[in-house]
Amino acid sequence: MAPAPHNLLPELHENQATGRIAEIYAEIRLFSGVAYVSSLQRYLATLPGVLDWAWTALRPAMASGVIPETGWRLAREITLPPARTVAPDGLRRWGVDDAALTAIRNIAANFARVSPVNLVMGACLRCVLSGAAPSGTGYAHRWSPPAPLPPMPGNVDPAALPDSQRAVLMRFATDVDGTPFIPALYRQLAYWPPVLAWLADELAPRFRAPETAAMRAAFQSAARSVAPDIVASLAGLPPGAPPDAETTRRVLAAIERYADTSPEMTAFGTMILDALPSNHS
Repeated sequence: MAPAPHNLLPELHENQATGRIAEIYAEIRLFSGVAYVSSLQRYLATLPGVLDWAWTALRPAMASGVIPETGWRLAREITLPPARTVAPDGLRRWGVDDAALTAIRNIAANFARVSPVNLVMGACLRCVLSGAAPSGTGYAHRWSPPAPLPPMPGNVDPAALPDSQRAVLMRFATDVDGTPFIPALYRQLAYWPPVLAWLADELAPRFRAPETAAMRAAFQSAARSVAPDIVASLAGLPPGAPPDAETTRRVLAAIERYADTSPEMTAFGTMILDALPSNHS
C-alpha cells in the first residue's frame, strides 16, 4: 500500500522563505543555473539553523563554480540505455500541445542541470559533517554561472490528485529517514498524467536494473571522490556550533537518499529529453 501523501518529507517552500533563508535560496538558484531550489535544501531549511550553517560553509565552492562545474563534468560521463522514442502523434493523443511539450522538456532540462550540483554539494556537506576540518586558502575566484533555465510549474500536491493519478505518482515514492519522499521531477511532470504514466512504465524496470545500479554507484563514487579535495580547499568552517548529533544524523540520512535519486534525476532527465521530440512537426 502506498504511503499516505500527507506524510511527505517536510520542506520550506520557496514562497514561504523570508530573511536569510530567502537570500540563500536566491543564491542557490543563481549558482545552480536554475530558477528552482531543490527539495534537499528546502528540507534543510526546516531544521533550525542548518541551511544557514551548511550554505555558509560551502558557499565559496559554489560561488567560485567549483561545485557546479564539477557536477556537470561528472554528469557528462554517465549513460543509460535510451528510452523508447515518443512520436509527435503520441504527444497529440496525450493532449500535449507545443506549450506543454516546451514545459515538459524544460522540467527535464532543469533536473538534468541541477541534480549533479546537488550530488556534489551533498557529498561535500557529508564530508564536513563527518569531521573534515578544512584549512585551505579558500576560493577567491568569482564565477559567472550560466543563465538560469526558465521556471517550472511547481510540485503537484499528491493529496490534490484523483486517486488514479495519485497511485501513478506514488509509484515513484521512496523514503528519507523513514519518511515518504517523491523526487520533484515526478511531481512536476504530474501536471500531465499521460506523460507521467508513460514515464512510470518506462522507468519501472530501470529502477533496479543492473545498468542503473552501476550508473548510480559510479556517479556516487565520483562525487564522493572529489568532495574531500573541494572541502579541504575551503578556508574553514562557519563560526558557531555545527548541527547536533541527532540533526546531523537526519541530514546525513537525507544526503544518502539524495545520493541515490540525484544520479537518477540526472540520467532520467536526459533520457526524457532524448525520448521526446523538440516540437510536433
